[in-house]
Amino acid sequence: MKKISLFLKYVKELLVVKIWQKLVPGLRPNDPSRLSALADQKLLLDLGKKRWPSFSQLKALPQFLNTREKRIIRLSAGLIFVCLITLLVNFYFSHTAVVAKQGGSYTEGLVGTPQYINPILASYNDVDRDLASLIFNGLLKMNDEGVLVPDLAEDYQISPDKKSYTFNLKQNVVWHDNAPLTANDIIFTVTSIQDPEWQSQLKSALGNVQVEKISDFSVRFILKEPVAGFAGSLTFGILPEHLWQSIPSSNAVLAELNKKPIGTGPFKFKTFTKDKNGNIRTLTLERNDSYHAQPAFIDELRFKFYGDFDSASIALADNHIEGLGLLPKEFQERAAKNKNLNYYSLSLPQYTAVFFNTKQTEALKSKEVRQALAYAIDRQLILQESIDQKGTIINGPILPGFIGYHPDVKKYPQNLDEAKKLLDKAGWKVGDNGARKKGDDSLQLTLTTVDKAEYIKAAEIIKKNWEALGVSASVDVVSKERIRPDIIEPRAYQALLFGQIIKTDPFSFWHSAEAQSPGANLAVWASRDVDKILEEARTLDDLAAVNKKYVDFQNILAENVPAIFLYNPIQTYPVDEKINGLTTRRISTPADRFNKITDWYIKTKREFSWKKK
Repeated sequence: MKKISLFLKYVKELLVVKIWQKLVPGLRPNDPSRLSALADQKLLLDLGKKRWPSFSQLKALPQFLNTREKRIIRLSAGLIFVCLITLLVNFYFSHTAVVAKQGGSYTEGLVGTPQYINPILASYNDVDRDLASLIFNGLLKMNDEGVLVPDLAEDYQISPDKKSYTFNLKQNVVWHDNAPLTANDIIFTVTSIQDPEWQSQLKSALGNVQVEKISDFSVRFILKEPVAGFAGSLTFGILPEHLWQSIPSSNAVLAELNKKPIGTGPFKFKTFTKDKNGNIRTLTLERNDSYHAQPAFIDELRFKFYGDFDSASIALADNHIEGLGLLPKEFQERAAKNKNLNYYSLSLPQYTAVFFNTKQTEALKSKEVRQALAYAIDRQLILQESIDQKGTIINGPILPGFIGYHPDVKKYPQNLDEAKKLLDKAGWKVGDNGARKKGDDSLQLTLTTVDKAEYIKAAEIIKKNWEALGVSASVDVVSKERIRPDIIEPRAYQALLFGQIIKTDPFSFWHSAEAQSPGANLAVWASRDVDKILEEARTLDDLAAVNKKYVDFQNILAENVPAIFLYNPIQTYPVDEKINGLTTRRISTPADRFNKITDWYIKTKREFSWKKK
């Protein structure tokens, strides 16, 4: 404004000078030019009374200017105009902020096929878990810091004796068909989990829990004994009673609702397409505008399903999809062809280990044999060759950041000499052909793993490590479809190389009661001391006391080696650069990458804020 004022002042002064130059003294009274001079004199007098010239005065200016002066005025006016535009643009950008707005779609590739898009049946299938996490909500959920926070619950209270958990539900939650969520839905879901005909893996955490209705929006869970961390088991998605109650539990796995689910989540089922064999090839979810929390910004999520990472990574490289759930390292070089990707590193509480089934093989009943096999393994080579250093070597089942983490637990670094001594001590001597024998029995082991490049590479390294001791080792690779029903559930393996996603409470992974399916004790190992420690830890409130129990538990595990712990992987999540707002870095399951999906956005707008930035 100061520049404009100076310019107008200059114009006024210039106009005064020019008028005086035009006025000539000594004009005759009857001279015709006298009238023009008098008009100019009046203009001059009027100009002197005002701070700035009027519009009519400015219009008269050109007749008093020469060509050079007119050019200067035009240039000055142009500069003033540019300054005005610059000021306006600066004002706009300094008083507005870029914010997300609704719109756009995102297409992600997933390896596998949807089977049961149902939170209480989705435990074994990553694709099912991914989709269920977007469609359903639990009473509680984990935030990015790994802290339990309310989801469908408004709040909850724990009784002083830790045996009663009372949940008050949010009263603005509706299902995707607009029916209201009530306490009946919570009770129906829990009783379905407890029903053996549903065959839900969640039963191990809720099998002995009683749930009762207090009111339409309040329920209570009653435990026989206090269980430390029980609230952490209440993150499973809730099913709509009004849709499922007419379906017999014996037919639950056949229900159409497993393919066209109705939930309360931020996205709802829209459509799918199938191939000629009846397998779902694509599935589309749309934003739930009635979501009880902040609705999502993205209009649609589209998923394409692939049989393996090889074909999925080709699709990613060729821009047929815009993201791929947790891309293994061996396919990342190919995906790099797509220049539009951002790569996010996600820390997952998962460990990869070799689990020994001591019920299957007599040799594995010997602690010395298990210790020797542990000393034989080159973990650093596995970390490098299997996952390209994207992870950390571990020595126990509790990871850093979790209660009970034990950095000083007994370790088994590669030491072939020590391994050979232990096998000799256990009676397995090297024969003439270099193979270990005990009497007429040869030391033979089959290492079973799932058809996943990461695990296959690790299994090949372990096989060579064991063979260096004189062990006759082989690797059995099983398809993803067969690994659960044919291998894990019947515990049909001698040694199993597999990854487990862990929870705060190690009970379900290591208590002897979990040694049979659907339990998660893959070592099929029983220890009265371990059982007692895990049972007692569940009853304690003092975190320091719980921590000590878990340290004792790991010391027993490390001494007996029912499993060889290998590494904790870091997952790589490639996503198109058009996606903004993806801030998740720590996840509990692969599906947790969608924890803050409602913050993701593609389109933006500017909003005024009168507070200057």
